Amino acid sequence: MHIQIPTSVVRNENTFINNEEFLLYSRLCFLFFKNYKNEEIKVDHKKLMGKLSIGDTRTLKNRLLQLHNAGLIRNKIDILPRRSELVILFNDRVIKENKYFTMMNVDIFNHLDKITSHSFRLLFYYKSHINLKQEGVDYCFVGVETLKNRLKMGGHTINQANNNLVENKLIEIKKHKLKHNYEYDEQDELVFDKYNNHYYINKKLF
Repeated sequence: MHIQIPTSVVRNENTFINNEEFLLYSRLCFLFFKNYKNEEIKVDHKKLMGKLSIGDTRTLKNRLLQLHNAGLIRNKIDILPRRSELVILFNDRVIKENKYFTMMNVDIFNHLDKITSHSFRLLFYYKSHINLKQEGVDYCFVGVETLKNRLKMGGHTINQANNNLVENKLIEIKKHKLKHNYEYDEQDELVFDKYNNHYYINKKLF
């Protein structure tokens, strides 16, 4: 089974959600497709919090509010039920209006005890740029500045998240440094070319 998320959401193209909210949305996307695309998702909110390591109900409500503000779910949830299941109305219009999706093996949820929400988001972002149908493009080479701008993450946080993914053997990074080809510019300065790192995702997640 796979998680399918609109690539525009993965990359924050039309609206912004942070990495913790993205993790919650990814779980809702999985439940939506698992439930035969039924917009009405019923969950035990305590179990949902446990799976996503959400410590208190206020945090869950805030993240659901942000998903509602972003137009990703239809109902605004102010109160969590005490005994019955939580009903979340998934906005399937977002799915219908998107042509491109980023897919990840559902097994990634089993790594949530080892990776952070930042790592989880980066993994999806890298995957969104990989097209195995195109020969020689089995890696992502997005620049760090792009990640900073799109995901509102600092350089240190990005490095920590990447290290987290490498340590858990979920990605491999081939680093590229500044190089020059011994050409000079008009000021008689060496011209340097900078190549972005290449990010390879563990094939088990495809």
